[in-house]
Parts: sequence; C-alpha cells; structure tokens
Amino acid sequence: MPNYLDSRNLMETPEIQKSTLIITGMHRSGTSLIASLLQSAGVDLGQRLMQPSHGNVKGHFEDIDFVEFHESVLRSQGISKAGWTFENQIHVQEQYLEKAKLILNKRYGKAIWGWKDPRTTLFLNFWHEFLPEAKFILIYRSPWEVVDSLYRRGYADDSVFHSNPNFALKLWGHYNRVLLDFFNQFPEHCLLLNIYSITENPIFLVKAIEEKLGVQLKLPAQDIYDASLLHSEVSCSHRPALIKHYFPEAFELYEELNSKAWSLNGLSSLPFSSAAQLPPYVVWALQDWLDVRRWEKQASNLQSEREHFQSQLQQTQAQLEHSESQLQQTQAQLEHSESQLQQTQAQLEHSESQLQQTQAQLEHSESQLQHTQAQLEHSESQLQQTQAQLEHSQSQLEQTQAELEHSQSQLEQTQAELEHSQSQLEQTQAELARSQSVIAAVQTSKFWKLRTQWFNFKKFVGLVNDV
Repeated sequence: MPNYLDSRNLMETPEIQKSTLIITGMHRSGTSLIASLLQSAGVDLGQRLMQPSHGNVKGHFEDIDFVEFHESVLRSQGISKAGWTFENQIHVQEQYLEKAKLILNKRYGKAIWGWKDPRTTLFLNFWHEFLPEAKFILIYRSPWEVVDSLYRRGYADDSVFHSNPNFALKLWGHYNRVLLDFFNQFPEHCLLLNIYSITENPIFLVKAIEEKLGVQLKLPAQDIYDASLLHSEVSCSHRPALIKHYFPEAFELYEELNSKAWSLNGLSSLPFSSAAQLPPYVVWALQDWLDVRRWEKQASNLQSEREHFQSQLQQTQAQLEHSESQLQQTQAQLEHSESQLQQTQAQLEHSESQLQQTQAQLEHSESQLQHTQAQLEHSESQLQQTQAQLEHSQSQLEQTQAELEHSQSQLEQTQAELEHSQSQLEQTQAELARSQSVIAAVQTSKFWKLRTQWFNFKKFVGLVNDV
C-alpha cells in the first residue's frame, strides 16, 4: 500500500477536525439519502453540490470538487469516470496529490464536514492516509435492488450494461467487497450500514454515528426522506431467488455484509424472502430482467414524449392563434402602410418636381456665381492696381509735403530776409534822402558855390585834370 504522506515527501497536511464523515458505497445504494439526512443533521457537505437529475430528483449531494478529483484520476488511467472498474484501489499519481491537498485546505477549520461520492470506494486507502482521523460511513444495498436501479436508470455511462447485464451484478460485488475489506481493516473508523435500516428509521443513522463514531449530530428534518424513492417491487419478485441460484457468491457477500452491519435494538437489515422460485425457462439469468427494465424505461420515455408532444401541440396551437392575431394586425398595418406609401409617393413626385426647379435655379445661380466671381476677380485686379497707385501717390504726396515744408521754411527765411532788406532799404532811402537834402542844402550854400567856382577856375587854369 503506498504511503502518500511519507514516501511522497509532501508538505504537512493541515490538521483537519476529527469530525470528518466520508460517505460512500456502490452506486444506487442510497448514499444520496444518507448524505441528505446528514446535511440536515448539521454536516457541511460543501457549497458546490451536483444538481438534481431524473435519477436523483432530491439531489446527489455530491461535492463537485471531490467528484472532479476522482473522475480526473480515473480518466488518467483509462478508467470510466463513473468508476466501472474491478481495480481494488486506484493509485493516485504524483501530479494529483497537491490538488487533493488544496481541496482539503478549503475545508480547514470546519466543525463537522464531509463529502459523498460512490467513487470514493475506489480511493478508501488514499483518503484514510490523508485524513487518518476521518470516519467512513459505508452504505450497502441488496444486489437485486442495485442491479434493478442500474437497469432502470439508463444513463449514458450505464450503456455497458445493455450489452452485458451481468456486469452490473459483478460491479456490485466488487464495490461491496472493497467496502467489507476496508471495514475489516479499520473497523474503529468505519460505520457499515444497510440502507434499509435507515429507511425503516431515519433517526437510526444519527444514533449509530453517535454510538459507533462518537460524533454528535442534531436530528434531521422529518420531511427529508421520501420512501417512494427507494421502494421497489423487485424484492417481492423472483429476482432475489434468481441471484441466489445463479450468483451465490453475491448472495453470500450480501449476507456477510448484513452480519457485520451496525444495528440498534435488534433491527433486521435483510428484507429478503426466499419464497419466490426461479422459473425453469431462464437461459440467461439477468437478460430478461434488463429487457423488462429497458422496456419500462422506453415506455416511460414514450409516455413522457407523448406528454411533451401534447404540451408542444397545445403551445403550437396557442402560438398559431397568436400568430393569426398578429397576422390580422399585420395585414391592417400593411393596408395602412400602403396608404401611407401612396401619400409618400405623391409627396415624392412633388418633391422631385421641386427638386428639378431647384436644380434649374441652382444652375442659374451657379452661372451668376461664375460671372460674379469673374467680376470679382477683375475688381480685385483693379483694386490691386488702384492700391499700388494709391501707395505711389501717397509716396509722392509725402515727398511733396516734405518739399512743401522745406519750401515753406525757405519762404519764411526769404520773407524774413526780405523784411530785413526792406528795413535796411528804408533806412538807406531815409539816409539817402537826408543825404540828398544835405547835398541840396550844400549846393545851395555859398560855400558850395564858391567851391564850385574854385574847381572850375582850377580846371580852367589847368591845375586840375579832368578825370
């Protein structure tokens, strides 16, 4: 037996509470019922549980983390994920050990917790080493009830039974032999229960866990158990005698399980009557059983399909009436739409006429615009020339203004000089007038006359030369 904790050199597994309850057993043995009762009694079975199905209308109560872990390991070894195998204990490879530790770490610290999965039967030793303080609730059911349930279930994973009806009984024997061997090896950690002891008295489960495993739970709700879900008429038929006659080893294993199962107050866990006799015409012991269940399944499916078709027919008729009503509304809307379409077409024709007029006006406007643009370009050219001439005129004006200012300055100077010259001229004229007056006075004086006569005399005698 491999040691997953020591030889694999794993880091320490977290200390899990001692109140860990692991529920397992062969498929269709009532483990879902046990899980539902324990959940109602206060056991935490996980937050992510598998949804109910037609095979378990109340729910599977299977923690998806553990289910996916078991399925992954089985697939990695080429085994059906449902666990249809005769391997006693599945060896868990190295790469899956850390995943198992992570799953357990998520549940660390929970007071009373556990999980339910029939595949756990194939991993009992593995989980016992990981959780040495965990308690195992091992559930079994009569072989004829389990085989009958597998035949009736009709899952895709159960198709192997269609070609080999005996395979279902052999699987029952294998799973329950593994349970019994594990129970014999670790009896202090295990509670072995026949599902019928629970169906007769659901409170028996809580009392058995308390007495055998030392875990106290509250009483489960009274409405959890539905007796019809586990009731079958097969126990009152010839099927048990059929199995006892043709498969005595299965019947003996069932009796051995009953002999070691936990019981209270002398309750019997063996609902079996050997009064039924095996028909002499049985050739293949289980084939007719499988065929009957398959026909019943087909009949049930046909009835379900008929009811489904009737429901669909009613829905179709209702949809047809609704469609006809919608069609009438649609036709009325269509007539209204056609009227609106005619109005729209008339408006469209009017709009097209207006559009043509507008286009003609637009063409005329474009022609005028082109002419105006040509005039504008000519005006801009003239404007540029005029601006150039204006700039030249402004330049000449500035020069003329400068020359004018210079001329005015010179004129002012000339006027000043002229005024000065006139003043001097007036002074000179005044002096000249005075001089002429003096001369005239002198000339008229006796002295001037004598002087004139003197000069004339001197000229006459030649004393003075004429110049």
